Amino acid sequence: MVRILLYVLGLALVTAGAVWLADRPGAVMVEWLGWRIETTVPILLVALAIVGAGLGSLFRLIVRILRWPAAWTASRRDGRRRKGYLALTDGLAAAAGGDARQARKLAERAEKLLADPALTRLLSAQTAQLSGDEAVAQTHFQAMLERPETAALGLRGLLRQALERGDEATAIDLATRSRMITPADRWLIDSLFDLLVRAGRLREAQDLLDDAVRNKALPREEVGLRKARLLQDRAARAAAGGDARSAIDFARQALKIDPGLTAAALCLARLYAEAGKTRRAAAVLETAWARHPDAALAEAYAGLVPEEDALPRVRRLEKLVSSRPDDVESHLALAQASFEAKLWGQTRKHLLAAADARPSPAVFRLLAQLEQAEYNNPAAAQAWLDKAGATAD
Repeated sequence: MVRILLYVLGLALVTAGAVWLADRPGAVMVEWLGWRIETTVPILLVALAIVGAGLGSLFRLIVRILRWPAAWTASRRDGRRRKGYLALTDGLAAAAGGDARQARKLAERAEKLLADPALTRLLSAQTAQLSGDEAVAQTHFQAMLERPETAALGLRGLLRQALERGDEATAIDLATRSRMITPADRWLIDSLFDLLVRAGRLREAQDLLDDAVRNKALPREEVGLRKARLLQDRAARAAAGGDARSAIDFARQALKIDPGLTAAALCLARLYAEAGKTRRAAAVLETAWARHPDAALAEAYAGLVPEEDALPRVRRLEKLVSSRPDDVESHLALAQASFEAKLWGQTRKHLLAAADARPSPAVFRLLAQLEQAEYNNPAAAQAWLDKAGATAD
């Protein structure tokens, strides 16, 4: 709307000017080189405008002619660059698809058209890797470190090579350097965390998680679970080193963060049991079972009283599984204990419930043992074994 108003206003001003000049034509006389020209002011202005437009067009034509060689050269260069980038893009796609031959062909074409190795090093490195030439790939990745724009990709490539070689010390160094460039990279955080934990550098792994929280690279819930894992690892190392007090403290902290962490519960229960605190050990295992039933928890719970008779052990295990009575692991734990106590009916009840909820070869083999122990029935036992074999297949 504003543009229309401005256009109308300009047209009105031009029209008013033309009318004003028409009412006041005046007279102009020019004498030059024997020529004498007499005319009015409006006609002179129109003539000057036409001459000016003609001279302007002639000047633009001359400029275009003078600039044509440079424009042609630039157009040709841009065309080569477009073709080079297209070859580079297609080459990266071929490398991602595992087509080594096509990737190599396109890499050579891109290098020829772009004439800039810095732009094609990633494709060349990936092509070398597809061809199995890790040394050449490493050379390209190393060269990529020379430019800030490609340093992150170069470090990532070298890191993957180190991981494939199993050189974890070098991998830790490369991952640490990479995180200085891309601190919020999730893959780098996961890789470096696992490497540090395996290397026993747990404090550095803890610092890594704290930094990931600051950079908002990981959800707080996931960071909490990983911290629990670190505390469990520290507890295991302290226990192995004979520092039971620290081990108990670390295991309790881990369970406070993740009450369902089975490894921490087993570690803490074992430490309590070794210290003669059987009730505390049982309470830890019962709490862990309520969170996440696991066969290892049932085994540890059963082992809290080593010289116990089979029947009292069944009664104790019933207390353990009471928080999750319908879970498959609860049925399996009671089935095993009942079998040892020769409570055939109870054993069958729990095994059939487990088989109904989660059929498995182990359950069917236990049923075969039950048929043999209770009824001495080889045919029925073989039927369950056949079913176990079919399930395994």
